[in-house]
Amino acid sequence: MDDTRAKSAAERYEACRVIDEGCTRAMAACVDMIDPVSAIGVRNELHAVCDALQRLHAAATATHDEVARIRMN
Repeated sequence: MDDTRAKSAAERYEACRVIDEGCTRAMAACVDMIDPVSAIGVRNELHAVCDALQRLHAAATATHDEVARIRMN
């Protein structure tokens, strides 16, 4: 693998790792807030945010795995 492709794969790998960690923290925060926000009527909005984070997390994980395979070749 040439240096440019290796650098690109390494950058994508690191970006996916950062996204993965951020999504995990954000989803945990959403879960922690679900009961308190029920009292102010924004439960559905918080669930929508959590769902969006889960989709982003899944995309980051898939990309992370793909880039890890590229780095091994």
